[in-house]
Amino acid sequence: MKTVINRLLAAILVSIALSGCGETEAPPVFQEPPLLRTEEAIINQAMVDDPAAVLQLLPTEHLDFRELTPAAVQGQFALLPVSDLQANYETLFGSLSEDLGVTLKSPENVSNIAFIRGQSETGHFDLTAQPILNNPLGIQAVGFQSVNYTTTVPLPDGERSFQVSGGLLVPQDIDKTQLKGVVVYFHGTTFNNSQVGSDVGNPETQLCAQVFASQGYAVLIPDYVGQGVDWQNVHPYVTYPKVSAQTAVDMLSAAKPVFVDHFGLQESDPPLKLFSAGYSEGGAYSLWFNSYLATNPGRLDPLYQLIHSVGMEGAYSTSQVTYDFLFNNVSVSGGNPFNVQSEILVSIVKPALSANALLSYATYSTNSDFLAIFNKNFFLMTATPPVPQMACNVNGQQVDIAWAFTQPDTDISAQLVMSGLGKMANQERYPGPFELLTSSNNNIRSLISPYLLVPEALADLQAVLKAADVDLSPCPDGAVSIITLAQDSVVVPNNFDLLASTYPSKLRSTIKIDHNKILTVSVFSELLGWPYWIPIDHLQAPVYQFLYTLQIFNELQ
Repeated sequence: MKTVINRLLAAILVSIALSGCGETEAPPVFQEPPLLRTEEAIINQAMVDDPAAVLQLLPTEHLDFRELTPAAVQGQFALLPVSDLQANYETLFGSLSEDLGVTLKSPENVSNIAFIRGQSETGHFDLTAQPILNNPLGIQAVGFQSVNYTTTVPLPDGERSFQVSGGLLVPQDIDKTQLKGVVVYFHGTTFNNSQVGSDVGNPETQLCAQVFASQGYAVLIPDYVGQGVDWQNVHPYVTYPKVSAQTAVDMLSAAKPVFVDHFGLQESDPPLKLFSAGYSEGGAYSLWFNSYLATNPGRLDPLYQLIHSVGMEGAYSTSQVTYDFLFNNVSVSGGNPFNVQSEILVSIVKPALSANALLSYATYSTNSDFLAIFNKNFFLMTATPPVPQMACNVNGQQVDIAWAFTQPDTDISAQLVMSGLGKMANQERYPGPFELLTSSNNNIRSLISPYLLVPEALADLQAVLKAADVDLSPCPDGAVSIITLAQDSVVVPNNFDLLASTYPSKLRSTIKIDHNKILTVSVFSELLGWPYWIPIDHLQAPVYQFLYTLQIFNELQ
């Protein structure tokens, strides 16, 4: 998937960033299985032998999904045939990586199918039975349309209105008695303001069509403030989650005429069952949506009745878990307290994650005093040698982070990471490009301004982060569920653990998946041996975790 995450984050194509430094030899392809058994050990050794070749193999997309072709528009809806949804989902389930020529018939993917089929929490989902194509409601297509609307949201300086957008998926071929409900889906982090829910070709939108809409649920996917048609504004990101909760409420009101017309709804009909789900950044928003409506029930249109919310890999604790993850060195050694799989992925995503969060905080809480928040050279996206300046430029120009985030249809993930490499501040230095795979000195103090570490300024930041922590206290008992991998290198499972221990009565289901049971093709396969299989991490998990979420919704029918 080219976003998001989910939506995280981006995984970075450092090879493109370094291509201006000269040509490199093709990476070696080993004919025999590698002797070293861990991926990082092999990469670290290869880094010594040929570092440029290793950097050329870094992943290129947030969730490693393939490009999907939008359907032709017929009337208001673009129709997505379930036969196409089934075929695309099988491809995602089977490989989840670059096109390495791997098929579903390999033993590793057969074991994935068997593991998912054996889980009662997935409803024993059996990919070999083609359950999307052979759905029990006889749905032949899913309709898609984009929706533009006005949202009025709470920000630190008061309420503001924005013209925003989102995507709407409606199952065809069923009537109102067969519609299972409406799902609000909060997408994961994207570093391209156009790769969002309102884009029918966005793979996270396609995944919602494949897993939810094909099974009888209508789905709304808000783009968020600062994305989609609102690309010129700064996205409030995780520091102001109530903004995204209210944006979703307003989209539900905007979509009401579509549902009334399409399903012939009458005032005497019972309200539509409403669910929410979200992945990564959106995982926390999904739970905040439930809490927000429990506190403000009058904001929800009476067409809907909220039933349940699910968070997948969400950053539920911004003031403790997420803060500690960013401000401390994170590695798999020393007991692995953050429960990550890959130091490489941790070091890659931190500059992009922190840039997004700090830009949001600076814009809405410090009146855009960016240099009081950011390391000046990081904010100005000035390259630190040996990184070439062209690697940090956006559309051929050296720009600052604030400008970079407000560009339409531009993926800035690689530039953000390259701009962070080698930066120095506060007696810290972020790893350079040739240390990225070997150093765990990946705290973000080198990326921030010394002024932010002044006690008063740091206290202000921590107060905002504390207010962003998911608060389930207003929710009814059993109102939400959470799902995580046992190890995740982008949004660490400690978020899941802390929320589960803080609000045990509010949680209907708490599902922790053994990542070692689901394997994916490594993007380093050309270097490590063909194919080289690794456990799924944050970037690959949505394809599977959506199935657990679907089963939770189905159980509440």
